[in-house]
Order: sequence, then structure tokens, then C-alpha cells
Amino acid sequence: MLYTEDGILVAEDFCRNSELQFWESGLDLHNQHYIERIKELQCQLDMVKEIVRPGCSEEVLNVALNSISSLVRILSMLSSKQKPHASL
Repeated sequence: MLYTEDGILVAEDFCRNSELQFWESGLDLHNQHYIERIKELQCQLDMVKEIVRPGCSEEVLNVALNSISSLVRILSMLSSKQKPHASL
């Protein structure tokens, strides 16, 4: 279980319980899993927004900023496709 700074309980399965039903008969299993993971990411980001609000502790803010900054750097590196250099 996770707790906010105020001691409010946040269930680990919060996101799973709040997901919308998105299974459609036209989607194959791979696409369904992909969509499920996107929804999970969106839910996790929403939880961060709920925890990191004006009035949160300096520690919470610092951890969130450091973590998000690292994540953005890693994702930027992964998403930028480096073109192979031509050899002479």
C-alpha cells in the first residue's frame, strides 16, 4: 500500500479499478495489451499529479522532479533514431 504525506491510503490497484473497459472484438491480443499498458501509464501519471500538488513536501517535489527528468532523458534517447554514419 502507498500513503500520501497526509497519511491518506492510496491502494496499489487504484489504477486497475478505475480503468475503463476498452476491449473491442476487432483488436488482437497484442493490441489489447498495448492499449492496457498505455492506460496504466496514464493512470500512473494521474496519480503523480494527485500526489505532487501545491503544499506537498519539498522531498516529494524533489523526488518527482528528479524521477521525471530522468525518465524524459531516457525516453528521449530511446525515441531519437540515430541514423547510421556513412563510412568512406
